[in-house]
Amino acid sequence: MKIYKTGKELIDEENEFLNENKYMSFFFFLDAKILHSVDKKNFAMKFEKDNQKLLIIKVEPYNTIFYGDEALAKEAIDFLFDNEYEFNNYLCSELIGDEIVRILHESYSIDYEEALAMDFMECSLISEESSNDVRQPNIDDVEELYQLMKEFNKDCGLLDEANKEQVEKNISGYRVLKMDNKIVSMARIVHTNDSYKIVDVYTRPEYRGKGLARKVVNTIKNEIINGGNIATLNVDKKNPISNKLYYDLGFRKVFSQGEYRRK
Repeated sequence: MKIYKTGKELIDEENEFLNENKYMSFFFFLDAKILHSVDKKNFAMKFEKDNQKLLIIKVEPYNTIFYGDEALAKEAIDFLFDNEYEFNNYLCSELIGDEIVRILHESYSIDYEEALAMDFMECSLISEESSNDVRQPNIDDVEELYQLMKEFNKDCGLLDEANKEQVEKNISGYRVLKMDNKIVSMARIVHTNDSYKIVDVYTRPEYRGKGLARKVVNTIKNEIINGGNIATLNVDKKNPISNKLYYDLGFRKVFSQGEYRRK
């Protein structure tokens, strides 16, 4: 096994392996960019045996992320516990996630469950025209976007905390639809490692059912596709409204992943 000193060191060494499934490793690349030093709460590791490999990254305050072969999960979990690394919620494919649930239960009498079950979807076809009402926000919208991000996290049951500085930093990626002199629906484009993902899709509760999220997501999707790329996103398996919306817009499931939390 190997402990990396930074996220960049891991990416530089394992870039080819991570790119074998650039969609599944999407969050890995995001977290690696902000891992500049390691300790017991922030770390990047590799476990390797024969032709099997498992990578782990953890950056506060985000989930631990696993990527690779579930056959090495037992060695990885034992190492984390034996050396007192922080281990709370984790994000990975369901194949790895369910194996870790079994290991934690049988070896440590700790019970975890898949709290958020998500399908990763992609789309490369334009099915509807973009909406002229969907615009890029400006710096004056940062405070409102920040408040909406807090509502988004709460609404989705996420444990992440909204960060106003990050909202301002990522302002160019947001697309919004305004009514009644306020932002009523939003989403954001995240670009990393040649992958374009639609995230933070949110509509104020009192404006739902009017097709506003459809306009925002479809406009962003078209923007990505017109740039010669494939649009991707995650959808909660238990949300039939979002599932139907994305299917109607041409998105199709690629694989399943989940966020696992201690019971």
